[in-house]
Amino acid sequence: MNELTLFDDILAIISVTVFFCLMLSLVFILMMHFLMPKKVLETYFKEPYFRPAEITMFTGFPFGYIRTAMFMRALAFPSSGKRRGVENAYKLVPVWYCKVSKYFIIIFVPNLALLMLLTVIGFIRYELWK
Repeated sequence: MNELTLFDDILAIISVTVFFCLMLSLVFILMMHFLMPKKVLETYFKEPYFRPAEITMFTGFPFGYIRTAMFMRALAFPSSGKRRGVENAYKLVPVWYCKVSKYFIIIFVPNLALLMLLTVIGFIRYELWK
């Protein structure tokens, strides 16, 4: 008989917690999408910062939320926007938006990495590739 171990219980609890946190992150991105200052979009969501295909793709559902996350990263860490030339975008938004973006990115990235790690552990533990 195949009994569940303490490791299985811990893996299940961590998996559910991480999944719940990532679902909350999606809700949070939705809120931040509607709070994104229009000045940023009017100034930086055009050429030469984005290619025409990117502008078309990142307008509307569902990729508009990815655009919001991209701008949140550039607002939270201005040096990360250097490649696109949006390193000064933080000057167009309130300080609270930059701080909230920074905390969100700091929490979201490790959660996403933990989800990937849990997926690999699950595949190895339960031999799901067979």
